This record gives sequence, structure tokens and C-alpha cells, in this order.
Amino acid sequence: MNQIKTFKILVVVLAIMNVSLLAVMWFHRPPMGEGPGGSPRDRIRFLMRELHFNENQREQFDVLFESHQQKMEKIKMRGKELHDLMFDELAITNESNKSDSLINLIGENRKSGEKELFKHLSEVRTLCNEKQKGKFDRIIKGALGRMGERK
Repeated sequence: MNQIKTFKILVVVLAIMNVSLLAVMWFHRPPMGEGPGGSPRDRIRFLMRELHFNENQREQFDVLFESHQQKMEKIKMRGKELHDLMFDELAITNESNKSDSLINLIGENRKSGEKELFKHLSEVRTLCNEKQKGKFDRIIKGALGRMGERK
């Protein structure tokens, strides 16, 4: 009898904890696009706010950002096309020769994306004054650390 009463109390306590956790997660979640995985525009706003860009820097940055976004969109679309081709090939045949060439093309496409990102970040860094460059470097290193890329 005592064990059943204890079990019932434990179930009620666990249920209350679950409901509380769900409520906290629901009511305290960040709005869409905010946080480290936000949209590119949100990350850019964060960068400009942290670096305290002046109006001239913002205008130059907007031009760089729009160009970068267009190039990255093309790279992204090409990557999707190549992945679609590779998986279409998988459904047709199991030939590794064709899949190897598609995998190489996917790798080259990813490489071009990384080059474009490096170029863009280098261009953004040139917009910064000396004080901003130090802060920019710390922000980039922090972002790489969160991505697990930093050693």
C-alpha cells in the first residue's frame, strides 16, 4: 500500500516537471532566426552591431553582402543539383565510376563555397578599422569554435 502511494506521488511529480519543462521551452525560446544559427541577415546585423560600423562601412558592407549572397545561392543550387544527380544515379545503377565523379564535383563545389566565404570575410575585414579588426577576429574565432572547426 505504501509503495503504491509513493509510486503515485512520483508519477505526479514527474508529470509536473515535464509540463514545467515544456512550458519553459515554449515561452522562453528565442524568436525564429535569432541565436547562433540564425539567418544570414540576422548574423550580419549582429556583426554590424558588434563592430559598430559607421554609415559608410554599412553601405559598403551591404554591397559586399548582396554579392556574396548571390554567389553562395548559385553554389548552393549547384550542390543540390549534384546531390540530386548522385542519388538519381543510385536508383539507376550501382556503378561507382559515375558516383565517384559526382562526389568529386560535389567536393569541388563545396570548395568553391569555402573559397567564396573566405573571400567575403576578407573583404569585410578590410572595411574595418584597427580596433574593429581585433573584434572581428575574435568574433570569427568564436564562431569557428562553436562550429568545432578550431583546434
